[in-house]
Order: sequence, then structure tokens, then C-alpha cells
Amino acid sequence: MQKPNFSFLQEDNFINFHFCLDGAEFEYIVVGAGAAGAAAAARLALAGARVLLVEAGGDPGLISKVPAASMALLGSNLDYQYETISNNVSCLSSENRACRASRGRCLGGSTSINYMMYIRGNLQDFDSLGIEGWSWNDMIPYFLRYEGLTDLSQLPSSSIPYHNTTGTMKIGFFNNSDNSWRSRIIDGFNALNIPYNADVNAISQIGVSQVIGYVYKNQRMSTARGYLERDDVKRKLKVAKYTRCTGVIIDDDNVARGITVVHGPFNATLRLYASREVILSAGALVTPQLLMLSGIGPADHLNEMGIPVRVDLSVGDNMTDHALSLIFIKVERNSSLLKAFFKSFGRIIDFLIDVLFTQGKSHGSIDITDIIAFVNTLCYDFEKEQLKNNSADCALPTTQFILAYIDKGLIQLGSTFFQQSTGLNHIITKQLGKINEKYAFLLLSSLVLQPRSSGTVRLASVDPLQAPAIFPNYLSDERDVDEIVRGIRITEQLTETPAFKAVGASLVRLELEGCPSSSQDSAAYWRCYARHLTYSTFHSVGTSALGRVLDTRLRVRGVARLRVADAGALPRLPRGNTAAAVIALGERLADFLLEDNIN
Repeated sequence: MQKPNFSFLQEDNFINFHFCLDGAEFEYIVVGAGAAGAAAAARLALAGARVLLVEAGGDPGLISKVPAASMALLGSNLDYQYETISNNVSCLSSENRACRASRGRCLGGSTSINYMMYIRGNLQDFDSLGIEGWSWNDMIPYFLRYEGLTDLSQLPSSSIPYHNTTGTMKIGFFNNSDNSWRSRIIDGFNALNIPYNADVNAISQIGVSQVIGYVYKNQRMSTARGYLERDDVKRKLKVAKYTRCTGVIIDDDNVARGITVVHGPFNATLRLYASREVILSAGALVTPQLLMLSGIGPADHLNEMGIPVRVDLSVGDNMTDHALSLIFIKVERNSSLLKAFFKSFGRIIDFLIDVLFTQGKSHGSIDITDIIAFVNTLCYDFEKEQLKNNSADCALPTTQFILAYIDKGLIQLGSTFFQQSTGLNHIITKQLGKINEKYAFLLLSSLVLQPRSSGTVRLASVDPLQAPAIFPNYLSDERDVDEIVRGIRITEQLTETPAFKAVGASLVRLELEGCPSSSQDSAAYWRCYARHLTYSTFHSVGTSALGRVLDTRLRVRGVARLRVADAGALPRLPRGNTAAAVIALGERLADFLLEDNIN
């Protein structure tokens, strides 16, 4: 199926294009202009260093700026949409029984196509690593450094010590939509003793909340906008777009000297040199590929691929990701399908006109998706239908509930976009489309915050232009299925609360190959359902982790002048969306480099 192409909405004047010459030398070369790479490159350039930022994609374009367009960006020409390898126990109703791996293919990386949530995670996510210099107290200054919260007055006074208003990445509340489900969802969770939490980045994570996000003046605040579009950065930083790194140049003494790239419209092969250091920020999927192509990785795999081993390290191992299960709730059925069709069609036309003429500034809402809930499912009493708070462990969430709303008839109207954004096969899409003719859907997803399952990234080929072999291995550990099913059971009880019951809300039970009837064995059905409707949130970490592949200053073990700063450096997933932690990682790397130069 062809990816939606938004080139007619793209503008190519986002940042000056630097044309590279073979043999060119810089002090630092940063590979990847995503969450961490843009931050690190900008800070180094502002400190006076000669920096080249290498990005395989181009400008994110107009469509990326519009928060309401987030769902349409998945599967578009701004998305790599990597294929993954099936483990045959998850993503069973996705195309080829495998979840895809979306990643941003443009300046800003995945911060230019994601849902913009600003969630740092829990302090225990860092303290429990047990890595010297990487506790919560070590990391919080970097979160605060880049945070430019515009809506502090809308948060309780207790939130003030946890935020900064002057950082380069502007953050704030999304525009509220007129969807009545916003209040119903909050009322429903409250009825289960899940409290309203005004700020999940402050004292506690537990509760239902309207979260702040990377949005400013009703437009997306990607790292391209927050760092690279700054006038002082544009004057100093060299950015090579449409330039794909193919490996690291390492000399006989295991010292990184630069990178090889293919560059520009004719794929010219160039060698670029760094007099100080090379920084890989190509993401948790591509950085391990570049390391292995350069002879850094598991010796047995490199030998199998015919690549001389420079350093035997567990690159590409222990990849974890936030997997969830897509749960559909049938809601309103009052309006006619024809009326709903014209309503949705009118919204699409209004959206396109707004994007073309005002850069989408009237579409700063992501509907109900900024309403989320954090719950420790092990502290939930299913008999009393109440969340308990009777131990310290109950303050650590195990599940995050993510929401979306699908208008009546919208799946049929936008079936191509729906399949591209979800990756579901045509059998499931057809079933959902049929139900969607009569009902709108509330999509409520139960996400496992600390998964036990892990996968790998390996080389599929020695050709650097081929995608790596990605094996996410979701739900290979039964405990992850247990967590999802507890989340589904809470969702079932949510539909029985007064706010949901008043409009006849009920869970959609799909016909799934190999699953028992839900009426015969409800518990077994939902376990099977979780394996069919598995979905990734594209939060992979751990593939070049601190402590295994990197030392405490993000240096690749066994190779001098080579560092990594991206999600792959995180040994464990934070309890929440990963962008916040990865941007902080880029900020911290810049400090390490500048400190080491002084010393």
C-alpha cells in the first residue's frame, strides 16, 4: 500500500542546506537530527565548536506543524515505517503478523511525527538503574534546562519547583477540543477511585490527567523547531540534509576519525572527518546498525556477516518497547451515517484549508489524546472496582491508558489512513469499519510501562542502505500479557461507570482467528485479543545501553572519540513517553563533550 504523500504541503526553507565536500573536516560530527542529536549539535555550535549535523531526511514541512495531523503522519512519506520480524505471539492481526516500527524521516526525527506528549517518567526509572551519575537528581537539571513551559499558571502551585519557563523547547497545553468525552473519561476514571492528577511531571504520576505537550502557539514544537530553527543556531551550525551515514571511520588504534555518507540527490559517497569526536544519534534502531557495520557489536553476528570485529559488545541486544493493545469501545449511535460522513468530510476539508492558508494554527488540538491515565494495576481491587493506595509500590504505575476518538463512519472514509496509522490487516479493518458504520469509537489502549519482553536489532545485510533486521519480540514474556489483560479488565469496569453507561458504551469483541469466543471464556479471549491487537508506541530503548555498550559518559567502550546519544542509550524504558528523556540525554552529552575538552 502506498504511503500518503504530503510533499505538496512541504516547504524546504526550514534551515540552510550545507553541501558537503569529500574530506571536509569539523570538530564534531553528529549523525541524526532527532530528539537528542538536534539538542547536542545545537548546544555544541552555540558554544563555538565547528559542528556538522547529518540528517538522512529533509524538512518536516507544513503538515508536521499541525498537532491535529499526528495520526496521518504515521505511515506517510515522513515515516521510515520499518518492517519488523514477527515472533508469532504478538501483532497477529497486523499485516504479516508483525508490528511496524515508525520513525521520523526528517529534521526533528520522531519529534516531528509523534503525539508530542511531555512525560518525563518516574524518578525511580533513573534511581533504580544503579549507574553512578545517572540518578534522577543527575538528570532533572537537563529536563529543566530545555523546558520552556508556557502554562505554569494553569498548574497548581505545588508544581512550580518541577518546571522551568525559559527553556528553548516551548511546552504547554494543547487546545481543548469540543469533544464531550473529555469530561466523561475523567468522570469515569474518578468513579474507579483513580484521581485527577493536574501534573504527572510533579509530585505523583498516578491518576487521570490532561498532559502538557511539545506545542507552542498551536503548532508542534519539534527539536527541529526548538533547537535548529533558532537564529543563533542557524548562523553557527552546519546541517547536511538528505545525507545518510553509512559507517564510522575507525583507524587501526580504534580511534573514530569520521564517517562515510551518501549525500545529495545523486548519492555521492563521501568521507567526512571529525577532529574531536563522532556522535551517533540515529536512534535505537539505526545507531546499532551503524556500530555493527563499523565492526562494533556481537562478535558471532559480525563474523557471520563477514565484518572484521573491532570490539565485541552486546550492540542491538535487550531492545525493549512500550507495547499496548488497541481496545475499541462502541459509543454514540444517534446520528445517521450520511450525516456523520458529511461531518467528517467537512472537517477534513476545513483542516486542509487551514493548513494551506494559516499553517494549521486553528488545529492545535489532538482531540482527547492528551487525556491519559497512569495506574498500578496490581493495586486495583477488581471486586470493589476501586484503585487502592495502600503501599509505596502503588505510587509506581504499571500501565498507561492512552485514548483517541474515531468519528462514526470515519474508518470507511479514511480506510487508507487508518490502515497506515495502525498497521492492522484488511480483515480487522473491515470488521471495525462495519461496526463504525453504526457507532463512533473510543479507542482506549492499555500500555505496559515496564515490559519484561525484549528483542534485538541485527544487520539484515552489509549494505548500509538496507534497513536493519528488527525483532521486537513483543509479549514473549507472559507477564506482559498479564499486565495488558488487567488493563482491559479495568477498561471493562470503566464502561460500567455512570458516565459511560449513560451513553451505552461497551467493548468491541472482534472475531479473531484462533481465539475462543468471548462469551465462552472471557479471560482466554482477552489474552488472545492482546496478542492480536498488539501495537507499538515506537519507544524502543536499550540497543546501545549505558553500562553495557557505553560508559557513564556515553562513550562507546573500546573505541576512542565515539559516543552515542539517543534512545538506545537508555538501559530501561521510563514510565512514560520517551522523547523527554532522550532530549535531556542530548543536552547532557553536550555538557560531557564540552567538559572533556576543557579538561
